[in-house]
Amino acid sequence: MRVAAGLYEAYERERRRKLQQCREERERIIREEKRRILAPLGSLPPSPAARCATRAAGAAATAAAPRPHAGGKAGASGSAKAKSHSLDSLQKRHEGSWGKTSSESGASSSYSGESLRERGGKVGGRGRGAAAAAAATSSLLGRSFSLGDLSHSPQTAQKVERIVREVKRRKGLSEVPERDKKIAALMIAKHQEASLLREQRQAAHMQWDSQRRRAEQRKEQEEKEKQKALLQGQRLWESQVQKRRGRLSQEQEEAALLKQRQRMVHEERWREQAEKQERLRRERLQRAIQEDKQKKLHQEHNLKVKEEGKKEHQEREEQLLQEKLSTAVQKRLKKEVQLQKEKKLLNQAEKLKHEALLKELAKQKAEEREMLKASLEKSLTKAHENYEQLVEKRNQELREKARREDMQIQRAKLAAEKREREQKEHLEALARETERKLQHAAQVAEEAVQEKARRVVLSRLEKEKVQKMNKQKVEQYEDLRRRETLLSIERKLERSEQIFKEKKTVLENARSVARASFHVREKVREETNMRTFDKMALEAELHAHLNKK
Repeated sequence: MRVAAGLYEAYERERRRKLQQCREERERIIREEKRRILAPLGSLPPSPAARCATRAAGAAATAAAPRPHAGGKAGASGSAKAKSHSLDSLQKRHEGSWGKTSSESGASSSYSGESLRERGGKVGGRGRGAAAAAAATSSLLGRSFSLGDLSHSPQTAQKVERIVREVKRRKGLSEVPERDKKIAALMIAKHQEASLLREQRQAAHMQWDSQRRRAEQRKEQEEKEKQKALLQGQRLWESQVQKRRGRLSQEQEEAALLKQRQRMVHEERWREQAEKQERLRRERLQRAIQEDKQKKLHQEHNLKVKEEGKKEHQEREEQLLQEKLSTAVQKRLKKEVQLQKEKKLLNQAEKLKHEALLKELAKQKAEEREMLKASLEKSLTKAHENYEQLVEKRNQELREKARREDMQIQRAKLAAEKREREQKEHLEALARETERKLQHAAQVAEEAVQEKARRVVLSRLEKEKVQKMNKQKVEQYEDLRRRETLLSIERKLERSEQIFKEKKTVLENARSVARASFHVREKVREETNMRTFDKMALEAELHAHLNKK
């Protein structure tokens, strides 16, 4: 019994130790699974909406930084600012030019008619480079000429002298008054001023048109680059999302396979442990039965040895008794010779006594045998009952223990199934949450793209509106400057006519001088009204630009 109790306690300790190890291993596996599932979620990349916001913030910061007008590559807003800045600078130059034109200063200028024609040829010539056109445009826009400057220039004076000499040579006149020379110089200066204004206007239109085309090209290129970068980023983000989804599904499948293998390993271990426990239980039961058999055989052997000892003792006693009896018989036989008569009665009494003693000994022996047999049967019955009770108790304990172990195995299986079901539900919830986040991120990215496209459209419309307003301002300024020029010319012409009327009487007295003046003016008109190829090319290009507008 003590041996069985010791074996049971040792088995219980071993079972509890293995059960604790199983619990620790299960908790460690659950922690590793949670870390492995939660690790990819934390490393998701950020959403496209955050990247678009970062780029927009970077673009705003770049646009807010101060830049020179002649910067290399600017954004859409930068190009609009550059356009407005160029138009403002052009207006300031025109204002400065007309301010100088309206001034009555008598300062001389180094600008000549030949240089005007050369610059006009450079600006209006076809097939010239952009650098030459830009240089000519900047030279034209950077200068200002008035009628006084042009009429007092050495080139104008030389031209007037040449016309006077030619008129004198052809008409045979003697002298031309200084007033007529001044009028001729004024007419030439007026023609030069009109030509210069046309060239400046044409150069301004060409410069504005080239700036507008460059700005549109830059804006289109930037829009293409932005769309390309956005599409590339979106494709990269989608590929990363697909890779992460595939990796996550693969990890989930691997985790499910690993759990299935672990469950199979646990079930195999539980099965092996149950078989081992059943085998140990059977071995212990067989050992107990064998021990009981050995005890029974040992008890029977002890009973046999005891019976044999008693039998030998009885035989020795009988032998001693027989020896004593034989000795007594011999003595009595010896005495019978002497005392045959006296002890005949004594011999008879002894014989009776001996018979009674033999009967008593036989009776005592029979009683002892009966008592020994009864005690042996009683002890054997008691031992057999104790053995049956011990076997029944052992079987009941083993059945109770097996039932408890079966219940524990069942509870462990139920707990494992419950944990597996909860973990599966948790993984499904995580998958649904991940899918929802991905859909939300895609929706946010699409909304960001739509919002950006809407802002781009609004910005383009605003820039077109600003360009249109700037163009209207330039046209209004051109009209105002043209009217002011016409008024100034009209005032100067009125003054000239007034002077001419005041001196009409003098001119009538000098017919020859008047004819000379007339011929001089006619010569000036012929020269100023002559249409050269450069002028026709400039007019054609100007009309083409105006038609495009």
